[in-house]
Amino acid sequence: MQPKNRSNSVRKLKRKSPSGKSTTLFRRRPKGGAHHDHITGQRLHGTTSAKGAKSTKVPSRIYGGHLSGATTRKVLVYAARLKEGTMAEDDVDVRLLPYVRAMLKKL
Repeated sequence: MQPKNRSNSVRKLKRKSPSGKSTTLFRRRPKGGAHHDHITGQRLHGTTSAKGAKSTKVPSRIYGGHLSGATTRKVLVYAARLKEGTMAEDDVDVRLLPYVRAMLKKL
């Protein structure tokens, strides 16, 4: 086995050829991708998977690294409207509801 294939980032796949001889195939595992918004799925800017402190990897704001700025804004608006009583909880998007409820506990 070559040194480049001794890493855990390489998958070892056992295969049998038609002649009956077994061989080992080496495939690189995919690296981690970019961070995405939990609701909309769009790529989050200002985040990285590199090594370092957590404060350098995600924005230091509420739901930073989980929700985009636009989605966070919607959550804040819905939470404020629910607190005022101008909006019912049934009117909130189902996907945003857990975040809105958590925000209401903080307000």
